[in-house]
Amino acid sequence: MIEVEIKVKIGDPEGMRNQFQENGGKYIHSLHHEDTYFNMPGELRNFRKTDEALRVRKSTTYDRMDPENKEDTHYYITYKGKKIDTTTKSRNELETDIKNGEVMKEILKLLGFREIFTVKKERELYEFEVDGKILEALIDYIPILNEHFIEVELKAEMEREMEQARNLLFKFLNHFGIKEEQSIRKSYLELIAERLRKGTE
Repeated sequence: MIEVEIKVKIGDPEGMRNQFQENGGKYIHSLHHEDTYFNMPGELRNFRKTDEALRVRKSTTYDRMDPENKEDTHYYITYKGKKIDTTTKSRNELETDIKNGEVMKEILKLLGFREIFTVKKERELYEFEVDGKILEALIDYIPILNEHFIEVELKAEMEREMEQARNLLFKFLNHFGIKEEQSIRKSYLELIAERLRKGTE
């Protein structure tokens, strides 16, 4: 499965939230994600050089409109292949749920995988129906960067479906005044690493 994904930085999350709601966006739920990334043993492969990713995700969902703030937590392990186009973050992705994320992380470490970093995100998930397809749009806040982003995504079965999905996503973003050249191809992990490197210079 190919995840066709576009990410852009935004400065006014409340304004974007209002625009989503005014344009047919359906609020699904909010999420707190803790994504722990791993690299392979150095003598085998370096994911930073091959543009791959392996993560264990702790995903807690809740409804920000619910005063009781009920939460539901699940764990997932995800492999992402290298980016396969020049304008988006589209990749081959394999993901499955797991029962215990902490145990999975310990297994990976015992096998020689190296824990790199844990990225924390606060997210709001919206769904839109666009040209007969269900499009997911996330308003993200990354605490360590103190910045907000939008991520929009569609799934494609094969690479030949990517262009259609990519065009649909850019068309959707253009409706909110967001241009193709604003697309960010770096992952949150890459953006954080870049910020931390600049902080030590």
